[in-house]
Amino acid sequence: MTAPLSDLPRWLRERRAGLGLRQDEVARLTALHGGEAGSVTQPYLSRLERGTRPLGALTPARQDALRRALEISAGEWVARTGLPLLTTPGAGGELLGTLDLIRVPVRALASAGLPLSEDHGSVIDHELVPAREHRPGMLVLEVQGDSMSTGEGGAGGIRPGDRIYVDPGDLDLREGRVYVLHVPGLGLTVKRLRRYGPHVWLTSDNPDHPPVKPEEATVVGRVYFHQPRGNRL
Repeated sequence: MTAPLSDLPRWLRERRAGLGLRQDEVARLTALHGGEAGSVTQPYLSRLERGTRPLGALTPARQDALRRALEISAGEWVARTGLPLLTTPGAGGELLGTLDLIRVPVRALASAGLPLSEDHGSVIDHELVPAREHRPGMLVLEVQGDSMSTGEGGAGGIRPGDRIYVDPGDLDLREGRVYVLHVPGLGLTVKRLRRYGPHVWLTSDNPDHPPVKPEEATVVGRVYFHQPRGNRL
């Protein structure tokens, strides 16, 4: 269901605040994602958030760059704004085409088994993923549990009900990255690789959860996108 136009400025403000970003930081990210054709300046973003400029006034390239900077999924963008997602395949943005979306099943992390591709019973929803953000064999998982929650009362980080995109082709453990793992007796879980002196551990961002040794887990894939529950319809 498309959100009322009057709600869109608040939605943008809350989404940016939820990511802990300033307006100028979002502006820099739009330039990173969309180049000069997709750059949204800080003053213009301020007007969008105040509701003095309509979101639909942005060019398709700037809309897409803003969506990516704010980590808004394609499905949520279309549902909330009612605006079509367009891409610019030609140099300089002179050619416009409809953004290809791929429908990917969403599975509950706690109930998902291995191999996930055959586990039809755990499908709880479907997510529309832009083709350029799709990874071969990717998984979309809905988190259950607070092992990656941070802040007072678990108000930050990856929280229950959030969705994560997982790349099963990225299995090389690198410090600071977040992975979905299969641990015998524990099932699927989300951990971050951290180094403590000469040793590395797969740890939770929530200190109440114990770490796991890399040799005790099977890496399912790396988490490359996180969509908070509060920013999804």
